[in-house]
This record gives sequence, structure tokens and C-alpha cells, in this order.
Amino acid sequence: MKKYIPAFLFLSTIPIFALAAENVLGLITEIKKILSAIIPVIMSLAVIYFIWSTAQYILKEGDKKNEAKGHMVWGIIIIFVMISVWGFVAILEDAFFGL
Repeated sequence: MKKYIPAFLFLSTIPIFALAAENVLGLITEIKKILSAIIPVIMSLAVIYFIWSTAQYILKEGDKKNEAKGHMVWGIIIIFVMISVWGFVAILEDAFFGL
């Protein structure tokens, strides 16, 4: 039951956006404003994760150092993927909506 609560909370907000928008373009603009506020926070968390794992790599020894190295690699991959998707979405947005 508890695993359905986040999905329900997210889905319950969708009618609010639909009612606030007069048309599809207005709905897209509202979603864009929300994502514009959330994306920098997520990017900041990814950079903090990478810096934290770098500090762990410097401070630890042995198996813990190898574990921290793996976290660093995943941090770089996560940052790369997020920036790539962000750029790809911006290209698609310009191509289709010209916003």
C-alpha cells in the first residue's frame, strides 16, 4: 500500500495543471516552469554526490577506496546522462515548439 502513495500524490496533481492551462501549449508551459525549477536541484544533488564520493576516495583505504571509486564513476555517468538528456530535450523543444 505504501508504495502506491508517491504515485497517487503525483497523479493527483495532474488535474491542477490541466485546469490551469487553457490549451495544450499552456499546459506544456506550466510543466516547463516546474521542470525548470526542479532540474537544477537534481543537477546540484548529482554534483554533491560526485564530490562526496571523491572525498571518500581520498580519505578511505582498501576496499572502501575501490567502492568510492565506483561511486565516482557512477557520479560522472549520472552527470553526463543528465546533461545530455537536458540538451536533447532543449533541441526537441526548439524544433517542435519554438519556446
